[in-house]
Amino acid sequence: MKKIVKIVLWIAGIVVALLAVVSLIGGPVAKGYVNSYGEKLTGRNIHVGHVGVNLFSGRFSLRDMTLYEDDGTSEFVSFDTLDVRMRLLALIGKKVDVRRLLLSGLDVNVTQDGERFNFSSLIDHFAKDDEADNDTTPSSWVVKLGDLRINHARATYEDVGRNKQWNVADMNLHVPGFIIGGKGNTQAGLNIELEDGGRLNINADYDAASNDFVANINLGGFALANVKEYVEDHMAIGELEGTLDAALKAKGNVSEVMKTGISGEVGLGGVAVTDGDRNPLAALKSLAVSIDDVNLDQNRFAIRSIAIDGLEAVYAKWADGTTMSRLMKPQKSDQTDTSDVPDQQDKPKSKPMQLSIGSFALTGSSVTYDDHTLPDELHFPITDISIEAQNISTKGSNGAKLRATLPGGGRLAVNWQGTLEPWTDSQDIFVSVKGLDMRQLSPWVVDYTGQPVEDGVFGLTSHNTVTQGALSGRNSIDIYKAVVGNRRKGVKPKQKLPLKAALYVLKDKDDKILIDLPVSGNVNDPEFNYMKIVWKTLGNLLVKVATSPLRAVSNAFVQGSDGEDIMPIEADQHTLTSEQYHALAEIARAAAADTLMTIEMTLHMDDADRAEALNKHVRRYLVEQGMDESRLNMSVGEPLDGRTGYTVTSQLKIDE
Repeated sequence: MKKIVKIVLWIAGIVVALLAVVSLIGGPVAKGYVNSYGEKLTGRNIHVGHVGVNLFSGRFSLRDMTLYEDDGTSEFVSFDTLDVRMRLLALIGKKVDVRRLLLSGLDVNVTQDGERFNFSSLIDHFAKDDEADNDTTPSSWVVKLGDLRINHARATYEDVGRNKQWNVADMNLHVPGFIIGGKGNTQAGLNIELEDGGRLNINADYDAASNDFVANINLGGFALANVKEYVEDHMAIGELEGTLDAALKAKGNVSEVMKTGISGEVGLGGVAVTDGDRNPLAALKSLAVSIDDVNLDQNRFAIRSIAIDGLEAVYAKWADGTTMSRLMKPQKSDQTDTSDVPDQQDKPKSKPMQLSIGSFALTGSSVTYDDHTLPDELHFPITDISIEAQNISTKGSNGAKLRATLPGGGRLAVNWQGTLEPWTDSQDIFVSVKGLDMRQLSPWVVDYTGQPVEDGVFGLTSHNTVTQGALSGRNSIDIYKAVVGNRRKGVKPKQKLPLKAALYVLKDKDDKILIDLPVSGNVNDPEFNYMKIVWKTLGNLLVKVATSPLRAVSNAFVQGSDGEDIMPIEADQHTLTSEQYHALAEIARAAAADTLMTIEMTLHMDDADRAEALNKHVRRYLVEQGMDESRLNMSVGEPLDGRTGYTVTSQLKIDE
């Protein structure tokens, strides 16, 4: 028995002695080996300042280590200290049990040039070993990491193609425990400080058995300027300013990432965007979004609230495009071979969007519309915009209210009720415009009629409904003291209208005009354009007014049996009455208002000599009242149904 004990003691002593020797000389030997053969092992030069090995405590350490770039001189990765403590006896049971891993002073430099990174050669080097190893049997080893810490790391990422560099000023990672190949929960915490503005904090829980995870992500003060170069891949912007904040919770499964549910808060502040010429495009004081649940797999977007304040946007139109067409860069066509891609019919259809917004509020905002394609450039700022909406959803009916200030002090109010999907099912839109300075509309009127608006106040009440694509609308126009100028030379109007004459006829004694315009159409028609319908309806009305029976200007006219306008002349009447002189004066003024109008007057009378004399007298009077004699045609005809008198019609020289 004593002999056996003595042998065991001798063996234990030898093992202890060997461990002591390895601990003493293992570090220097390992250091020399790494410095000499590191390039063969990794394909890169490696330099280690110190290697420490203690087999009794299971502690290993590296200090002052640098992994170089392919050129052998530039630093790729370096760190001050790597301290690892592990349970060596666990290796007997095929278990790597690291009690603690501390990495401090880490400095990483990553460069991307196109699709190639500065670490791609490392991947290629180790990929050769993977290709040689065809064993696909799952490993029976278990790796357990406890108290993993990376303290005060720095990192630099440079995108050569975009001339963009990201600098991580301070990064800290803490993983209390992590298991690979076993069961258990993993927790991790990551903190990153960006040198150019922004901080990121992530705390995550992961279940290795089920692959379920929960991550809390907090992003604060992230400078949008950091992503400017990436936005420029798609948009021709000049400057991008503002900050992004987010507090999000992501819950899902690593095996089905697209089914991850996201909730939390997202905010933007101090946003300003300019175009390539540094002209303002959009600005935003603040945006706050509260998310109940976003799930891309289910195409579900449940938003509790959206609050926007101080939005300022500019939209312009030029002959060669719009703000958006100039802003968006053309994307390269995808030349990928799709011969092996399944037909679209074989692909599962995407699920319909499920959108719900508990409340939406936009305040203190403005939109400016500039049109440089019109004969007179249009500048139309809409300010003090506010929008309120509750319980917006893709299912059922919704409602919203909009209020805004128009140029010249006018007010705009819009009330909306309708469906979002499909929107053509049901819509009810009420629009009210009050006190709009008509001179603000002049560029549109010049473009359509060739005549500028010089004065007037415009009001509109518009009520439009859409039911299964069928539009039914009524527009009530209220105009006060409208004045239009002469036709512009060199301007080709879309339609020649007797605008001045129509306004003259339509005005009441108080210089006011009231017009009702019914509008109808099918919104599903690809050619449908609401404004074109309105202009066409209004144009038809103006033509009808200007060429309608002229009894509208005086009670001296009556309607004949065939609908003609007649100013009766009695058989024994040798001169005109005061009322008839007034009617002629009104005819002269109406005709003088618009050069497109030509007046046709026929005196129906048996006595030709008397008729000629009366025509001569009437012609002279009309000219004295301002009538252009070249646009006055007078003739003599037979009595109408035994009645004598003047028939008066007006015509338009549309081809003038």
